[in-house]
Amino acid sequence: KALASGDTAYLSGFAEELQGKVSVLLDFIREKTPNVVFFCVFFVVIVLISKFLSGMGSFVCGKLLDNKMASYAKTSFSGAFISLFGKAALWQIVYVPLTFVYDLCVLALCYLFFLILLNVISFAVLASFAALMLSIALFLVAQTLKLTLFNDAVPSMISDKTNLRTAFCNSFRFTRERFSLLFSTYLITALIIMCLNVLCALATFGAALLITLPMSYVMLSCIQFVSYYTFGRKKYFLTQDTIIQPKEGKNRENFYDDFEI
Repeated sequence: KALASGDTAYLSGFAEELQGKVSVLLDFIREKTPNVVFFCVFFVVIVLISKFLSGMGSFVCGKLLDNKMASYAKTSFSGAFISLFGKAALWQIVYVPLTFVYDLCVLALCYLFFLILLNVISFAVLASFAALMLSIALFLVAQTLKLTLFNDAVPSMISDKTNLRTAFCNSFRFTRERFSLLFSTYLITALIIMCLNVLCALATFGAALLITLPMSYVMLSCIQFVSYYTFGRKKYFLTQDTIIQPKEGKNRENFYDDFEI
């Protein structure tokens, strides 16, 4: 609000005020340590459960996409969920805690980065604006890196029916060979998803999130499987009568010369 209205008086003392509020918060935590610990544990459990359940849904969505691409088959969500429950649960048990710790580290890094910029840049309005902008940019880059590194794990488990260890190995091996392409794709996609969800949430008081959030998950799953099929040079259905057939060999000068439709 201060940035939008140009309240330089507030912004000039923002860094000191923020540090003072943080000191008060730390004192409160020390006084209420048992309650805070209980709250944090309860909060973490809720977050992990929600991420586990949403991840199960994304995993099953990947199965539906794979069936559609491989044979243009229509699979029921409930049937795919039951058949993949064990594999999906195993993946989430490993993936959710790993990415949760990663996200916590990223948030802590963004917060430290934000505080450092506030103290480094002397002009108050510029410092606040630059600190927010660069902190959000750092967060987007970190999330893009996570999506890029794990891009091929789920498609490998679903499409090629590999085990968890092989899926991780395939993901890192495939990602290394086309890291820049995947990273740029996910960076632009993450920016579009963030802007779309924020704008729709503000314009509809959050009602549009019932549509845009599921669309975001489906969009990311589509990128995973299309890139996996493309790099693996596997044919897939685009429509019932249209099949994308990769040619033998690679032509790096023109990407579309590698395929027959």
